[in-house]
Amino acid sequence: MDKKNKSISEDLNNIKIPKEEKKDTGGNELLQFFIGVLLLGAGLFMLSKRVMVHSSWYIWRIGGFDLSSGTVTIPLIIGIIWYFVNNKSIAAKILIVLSIVFIVVSIIMSVRINFVTTSMFDYILIFGMVAAGSGLLIKTLFKKRD
Repeated sequence: MDKKNKSISEDLNNIKIPKEEKKDTGGNELLQFFIGVLLLGAGLFMLSKRVMVHSSWYIWRIGGFDLSSGTVTIPLIIGIIWYFVNNKSIAAKILIVLSIVFIVVSIIMSVRINFVTTSMFDYILIFGMVAAGSGLLIKTLFKKRD
């Protein structure tokens, strides 16, 4: 009887229980990622070809005074002179940094962006590609992993 029980228990141990098969996630995630990158990149490229960027000189109105955009460099020049006269002055360094920030902000404020007239097909194609590519990227990047 012992031999019989041993053989039955050995047979039961040798039987492998089938593991649950993983469900198909709808394709290869790496392929979806690269397709998303391509769609997003192509859509943004096509969008950038349809946008015109203009920059113009303008006049700042402060109170009753009109200042041209070139006058934003005056504090920078004063700060640089002050720094070379007294290189330990913290106020000169602050003036230089603030002047550079002010110049960059004034350049950005002078930019006008216009969307060029395009067909409805191109418009839908551009934003459809951007949306589809973004969706695929979000799906693959933020998917819960086991």
